[in-house]
Amino acid sequence: MSDVKILPMTQEVVPETTAVAEKAFGKMVRLILPKKNLWGFYAAKDDQVLGAVYIKEVAPKEGILEWIFVDPDAHGLSIGKQLAATAFDAMNERGLTRQFALVRDDNTASWNLFAKEGYKEVSVLKSLFGYHFKSFPERFFYSFASNYSTWVKDERFEDVPLHPKRFSVLKTLAFAAWIGASLSLFSLRGLDFFWIALAMVPAVTLIRMVVAFPFARRYGPVRYDAPQGGTPLAFIFGFIGTWWPTFGMYVPQEDYWKDHEFLPFAGPARFASWMSLLGVFMGTYYLMPNAFASGLNFYLAFIIGVQMIPFFPMDGMDGNIVLQYSKLLYLAGVIISVVSLLVYY
Repeated sequence: MSDVKILPMTQEVVPETTAVAEKAFGKMVRLILPKKNLWGFYAAKDDQVLGAVYIKEVAPKEGILEWIFVDPDAHGLSIGKQLAATAFDAMNERGLTRQFALVRDDNTASWNLFAKEGYKEVSVLKSLFGYHFKSFPERFFYSFASNYSTWVKDERFEDVPLHPKRFSVLKTLAFAAWIGASLSLFSLRGLDFFWIALAMVPAVTLIRMVVAFPFARRYGPVRYDAPQGGTPLAFIFGFIGTWWPTFGMYVPQEDYWKDHEFLPFAGPARFASWMSLLGVFMGTYYLMPNAFASGLNFYLAFIIGVQMIPFFPMDGMDGNIVLQYSKLLYLAGVIISVVSLLVYY
């Protein structure tokens, strides 16, 4: 660990840090990574770049830790902790007392890192409002990331729980009901389709919860984490009559835990959720053929397709969680999904 150096970011090292980000998140991340006028730091060992952190001052007293990533082959060297600590110190020294960061919902290594620095996983509304208008566009863009949450460091939230825990199941089902209504209401598909869609989306969400619970519960006490990131995007898609998946997930009840300890239970739980979508797809084909042909086939096929994508920005969907657990199980899920879509579509 002593051989790892944390150095200020320069434009010359950006191609190397981008290559590391692609190893960590997938090729698509190149499209949204900042490329110029970077403020941040990178980690290097023997002239090899192993990670980086990008930070940005977005408004008076407000800063965003935009990206932090480490080469997957260099995990275990505490590089992420060193990069984060350097970034926190830099923002504090500049007087950025209100800070934001985007964290994937199952990335508990980052959870614990930010929590110990005083960050909280607040609601979408709390992360969007009550701050300077100059930083709103970036914070709003953050809220689009499905299966991610915006974590906030703010003295006003000192007494707020580390994670939102109240009424998570009810919040998730209520939001699903709104999405279901929007599929017909805003796309003007008629009253019959309205009632079917209104029931279908909460039903799919509830089925996912039910089938995943026994697998997740084998770990020990768990709670359901309502979706945070992606909900504003789902609202926007809802107004044009389209369903964007925001389901939530089971996590351990502890505030601090390690994702690799939960992965053997989260992997099967997410595989069960993924396969339940196929069950709904096939059941709708046989039981409600008219509704299936009127649009549910497209919506359900789209949701199933999204679950198969294992890289950013879909890396929080079922497929990537299953892939981390077992490549063979992920391959089986992809084959079953593709065959089912080809047969029933």
